[in-house]
Formats: sequence, structure tokens, C-alpha cells
Amino acid sequence: MNVELLTSPASIEDMERFAAFAALTCRANTDKKPFIPEAVLRGIIRLGHESILEHINLTYSIKGISRALLQEVARHRHISLSVESTRHTLRKFIATKRLIDVTECDEDRLNFVLSFADFARKHPDMPNDELKYYLPEFWPTNLVLTSNVRELRHILNLRTAPAALREFMDLARAMYKVVPDQFKYLLADCVHEEAGA
Repeated sequence: MNVELLTSPASIEDMERFAAFAALTCRANTDKKPFIPEAVLRGIIRLGHESILEHINLTYSIKGISRALLQEVARHRHISLSVESTRHTLRKFIATKRLIDVTECDEDRLNFVLSFADFARKHPDMPNDELKYYLPEFWPTNLVLTSNVRELRHILNLRTAPAALREFMDLARAMYKVVPDQFKYLLADCVHEEAGA
């Protein structure tokens, strides 16, 4: 799994300022000059007025997660996903070294992948839309995910908890880890400690 934050620190800083201004607007305090966005937003988080955090959006490139995890991610409604299409890429995936992406697994899964690749080669006229029904849940995929900070807080709170699917826990922690340190305060209180840490 590879997680990269695509949103630049400068963009986050702009959105942080916009969100703080939105918070001040709610209290008719926009004439308060100067204001410190972090101080305003820390107060908002403390008060639980998290709708203000919807003004801040983070976009991630996520590579190499399972299709099983993709199903779990897609259950979060307030995100935007652009996912690698099996309709357009499945045979290309099988014909190239990208098959190696799924072979970094145990022997049973590797055997299944090789059998699937052989099946696909034996059915060259089967469209990808039909062939994809034979894909295992562990098949890797890539995507771009955008979430506002309010929803990201919700995801981190649920998916870093000990009961979370291990792969989702790893993804959620990786998404938090790549946030620049000066903005981690927006999310830090939602990340559960790792077991044994």
C-alpha cells in the first residue's frame, strides 16, 4: 500500500484560513483582526462544531489496496473516489508486470492469481466486464480519494480503532501520517493508539 497526500501544504493553509473565517462568520466576529486560524479551529474542535471542518478538503493517491478494502472505504458517504477501472485495465494488468502486485501474498493466493491469469488467457474474447466477476477480493486497486476533514475525522475515529479491519486500520494511519505536521491538530484526537504502543 502506498499513500500520498496530493493536497499541497499551501492549499491546506488557505483552506484552514477559510474555515476559521467561516467559524468567525457564524459568531459575527469577522471584524476580529488578526485571527489565528489554528486557534479558532482548535476551539471549534473542542466545542464539537465540526461542520466548519467541511471547508477543508484533503486529496490522496492510494495505491495497492485490496478490492475488499475498497468496498469498506466506499461505505463512507462523504468522500469522492476515482478508482482504477477493471473495465479498462484488467487485461492490461494481467498482461504486464502489474501481476506482480498481487503475487506478494501467500502461496494459495499466488496460485489463485496464476490460475485466474491462465483463465483470462484461455478466454480472450470474454469482455473485462464479465471477467472481473472472477476477481478475488484481495485483487489490488488504485484510487484517488478526496475527503473533507470532518469526514476524515469520522473515518480515523472508526478505522483506527482496535476492531477495525486491519488493512483499513493501516490505510487510515497512513492517511493521517502523510498530513503535514502543522495540520495534524485537525485530526490527532481521532486517531486511536496502536495496540501495544
